[in-house]
Amino acid sequence: MAHQSPVHGSAPPGMGPPGQAFGAAPPVQWMQAPAGVAGCPPGLEYLTQVDQLLVHQIVELLEAFTGWETQNRYVIKNSLGQQVYYAFEESDVCMRQCCGPSRGFIIHIVDNLQREVIRVNREFKCCAGCCWCA
Repeated sequence: MAHQSPVHGSAPPGMGPPGQAFGAAPPVQWMQAPAGVAGCPPGLEYLTQVDQLLVHQIVELLEAFTGWETQNRYVIKNSLGQQVYYAFEESDVCMRQCCGPSRGFIIHIVDNLQREVIRVNREFKCCAGCCWCA
């Protein structure tokens, strides 16, 4: 079953700004929201303030110990270590287990207000790498 967030485009429970949900990870230092920039879509104004983004995958213990593929989650930080965005995968368990890196998925990228600012949709690639059916 695909990941279902409570409100489409928002982060899963416990992954929002610090102190928001019971059982959440330790407090995270989020980057201060910059002032609105004319002509810039909401949530993307952060990109006007950074010179680089560092993407760190959150490793799931279940996956590390068993090899059972789980939906990937990522923390996206600036060069000062402040969290700028949070990203999470939406995919089917069967696709993750059977198709590996060829699977289709959607990555939702949300800002510190839990607004979805970017959505990446990758279609399933049947036989990716085979010259006769790629």
